Amino acid sequence: MDITKYPQYELYTFTELLFSKKEDLIPDDCDCRCVYSTIINRCYYSSYLYSLEWLFEKFRFKPRPREDFDDGEEFITEHKQVREALKEKNLPAISSELMDLAMLRQKADYDPLSYISDEELSDAMDSMRIIFKKLSF
Repeated sequence: MDITKYPQYELYTFTELLFSKKEDLIPDDCDCRCVYSTIINRCYYSSYLYSLEWLFEKFRFKPRPREDFDDGEEFITEHKQVREALKEKNLPAISSELMDLAMLRQKADYDPLSYISDEELSDAMDSMRIIFKKLSF
């Protein structure tokens, strides 16, 4: 299967482009956080959507939407269902990479006063690259 035809791959390449141009994208009146948080967000969503597509193509896995959970049944987010499915398919390291990205994305998106280091940004890029490399079609 040719992953380059999927939108997830376009998001991956766009994220790589953002990362390569990150210094040029930082506005004069802003620190690096505004750009770094955007890149981390893109790392997570490209990885999540790619993992979701991979699971569907390989195993016909689809997460259950909220409305399919019965009353009283514990709701599990679609994002967590994807991570759990990766574990069940004997890919716990990929699930862990995706969880690490999710935690960085939460910090980037929901904690606007927190500092995002160069190392955290590099970690996010590394996790995204690992996920795309390991989940080959």
